[in-house]
Amino acid sequence: MPKVVPEYKEDAKRRIVEAAMDVIAERGCDQMTIDEVAKKLGVTKGAVYWYFRSKEELVAAVLNKFQLEIQSMTFESFYNRPLEETLSLIFDRFSHADDRHRAIFFELFALASRNSAVRHATIEYHKGLVATFEDAIVKEKRKNFIQTHADAHRLAQLLAALFIGLQNNGVWTYNEEMKAMWLEGAKILLKPSYTGTYGENKP
Repeated sequence: MPKVVPEYKEDAKRRIVEAAMDVIAERGCDQMTIDEVAKKLGVTKGAVYWYFRSKEELVAAVLNKFQLEIQSMTFESFYNRPLEETLSLIFDRFSHADDRHRAIFFELFALASRNSAVRHATIEYHKGLVATFEDAIVKEKRKNFIQTHADAHRLAQLLAALFIGLQNNGVWTYNEEMKAMWLEGAKILLKPSYTGTYGENKP
């Protein structure tokens, strides 16, 4: 474990979070312990507690990792990109296609009903997802690429619900099929102003 100095602290926390993700994916949140995380890293429990005061704090940090990925997308410019490319990029970035991420994602959301710290983190995750969708919708409206007059925030909430629901569907659906359903569902909600696929212009 790196020493507690500024240049190593973030790397140490990142390694602990990654180890916690492995344990959650393998054993579930309820069975994840600081001791198991420490064993995976080859350090003492005290070394983990130095960075995270409790299991709950570590679990919240795992969900925060998902949230930060969403926030990083919010700052990307979607200008000069077709709407389909924007939606595809969002799906590719945030869909939990591999079993490890999918297991962690739903373990954390299940735990949120019993744990206030994790519940707060899930709320922030959802806010970040909605903000990303809302940002894309507002930009597409400015370019007149979508014609719906529905409120952008409400549309973003609906897209987030569709997105999270499809992640659950991923337990028994191939990722390619989920992506196709995502794009088709978004098309129904957003009513793009051009015909055919998203990348085609109006006749």
